[in-house]
Amino acid sequence: MNFIKHFRRRSGAILLFGLTILAHGSVNDAELQKQYQGQVLTLRQFYPGKHLHFDTTGKLVSAVAPGAWTVDGRVRVQDISLKDGVLRIRGQRLFLFFDPGSKQLRDVGTVRKTDSAKSLFRKKGLDEWAAKAGKTEIEVDCSVTQPEMEDLTKAMNAVFLAPGETFAEVVPDFWKGYLEPKTPVSPVPTPNKEGAFRVGGGVSAPRATYHPDPTYSEPARQVGYQSATTVMWLVVDRDGLPQDIRIVRPAGMGLDEAAVDTVRMWRFEPAMKDGKAVRVQINVEVNFHLY
Repeated sequence: MNFIKHFRRRSGAILLFGLTILAHGSVNDAELQKQYQGQVLTLRQFYPGKHLHFDTTGKLVSAVAPGAWTVDGRVRVQDISLKDGVLRIRGQRLFLFFDPGSKQLRDVGTVRKTDSAKSLFRKKGLDEWAAKAGKTEIEVDCSVTQPEMEDLTKAMNAVFLAPGETFAEVVPDFWKGYLEPKTPVSPVPTPNKEGAFRVGGGVSAPRATYHPDPTYSEPARQVGYQSATTVMWLVVDRDGLPQDIRIVRPAGMGLDEAAVDTVRMWRFEPAMKDGKAVRVQINVEVNFHLY
């Protein structure tokens, strides 16, 4: 593991599509197709699965543990219809990985044979794999059997992000620094106030004494995502415990959540200043290698 002394913010552009608010009136499938086909919708909670059914309040009917937003959070609409007060969406999940070339998160399904990012993966036919593995159906119950547009919009906005809502509102806190790069991760600390120092100037670096490696997410393993790195900012407290973890540069494909969960278990010899343990800010790289 590589500890980076100097914190540098990095960010990637992430496109966010919201639901278009439809006009009042009765619903027909042709209008739904015109409004939503091809749009990328973002789930409020990142549930995995081939079939999801939500009630009128936006609650998932079956018990499913939320996953990672880079593999379970976003769906491109392929077909949409309404029958007996139930909105049915057939869609394609986006599987997002970090492309070092563009320095952005990209969908695996966009990688072609001549793409330089193809070297990151062992599997051939990434677009075909993504189309098959990402196929999903989502059902959303409306409040009435024959809903008008207002009813449909209310039901959809309970499941997916609505216009004007930001993606950073629904992700775990450790993602917010990456998704909102203009927002400071923390106040700038000063030595004479309660805060965290930076390494240098008489402040020693903390040393990891227990640092297990993270596990691979299943989608990343399936496509042979053979080398990736998550860069995180964190604070090591006086007891050598990691706190306030934030992602600076992601790996995608569900690996970042695995990295954060693992780093939370790490233990350190704390940083020292003038013979006393102090809180210190550091960057940490967690490297993934598929053997």
